[in-house]
Amino acid sequence: MNLRLATGPVSWGVDFGDEPGRPRWEDVLDGVAAAGYAGTELGPLGYLGADASALASRGLALTGGFVFEPLHDPGSRAAVLAQARRVARRVSELGGRHLVVIDNVSRERSATAGRTGDAVRLTDARFDAMLDAITAVAEVARAAGQQALVHPHAGTYIEFADEIARAAEACPLCVDTGHCAYAGVDPAGLADVAYLHLKDLDPSRVRRDFWSSVRAGAFVPLGAGCVDFGALLAGLEARGFDGWAVVEQDRVAAAGDPVADLTASRRFLEGLLSGSVA
Repeated sequence: MNLRLATGPVSWGVDFGDEPGRPRWEDVLDGVAAAGYAGTELGPLGYLGADASALASRGLALTGGFVFEPLHDPGSRAAVLAQARRVARRVSELGGRHLVVIDNVSRERSATAGRTGDAVRLTDARFDAMLDAITAVAEVARAAGQQALVHPHAGTYIEFADEIARAAEACPLCVDTGHCAYAGVDPAGLADVAYLHLKDLDPSRVRRDFWSSVRAGAFVPLGAGCVDFGALLAGLEARGFDGWAVVEQDRVAAAGDPVADLTASRRFLEGLLSGSVA
């Protein structure tokens, strides 16, 4: 197994690029390198002002970018595709090879994040329309020489096991271990993937809606929560995984110490891989 570790601006609380207290992108890249990672994701379009030399000077590669848009809204289709083209172009400029496709958190689904019995579901027709949008974004990625991967996410219309299964028919998955745990889905059962997001979750800090959980610190350094990373890594080893694993910790900007947390997460993974962590 070849597990290459990366992280990204999300671990500094930068989800959309306009957060109060967000750090400078230069400080984020310095932190990624200081925490011992080999790569970074792009983060929200327009945030990372780096060119290829800014990455190379820190020994970093760009793994890919994300399209975090309301895929569930048919009226947003043109805007979603326009954004996908912009992100794919920027990822290509920096040498990335992956485009992660995420339905944006909606008010209705954020309010029931993690509770499948309470969640409002899309009709079959609306879900099919969302899959068509994902397929169209995947075509944008292919045209740019990138692989598209759909990312199940708490508080969205691709969160629970049945929704993940339908989405996987349209596009390969980017499994996010923390969001799977939030939704009660075993990430080890979805580990036949080429690209991963690794997160951990403290269920005692989960609140009634998704963003409140983030503010409460529900996402924690790897090994400090409920995700069974030993089982996950065993599954990846059995499948001969060879790719990027992006370590993330959803948080509020300017909260905590991202570099210390990311360093702890990396050391935990390295301990599991070496057999020194049970």
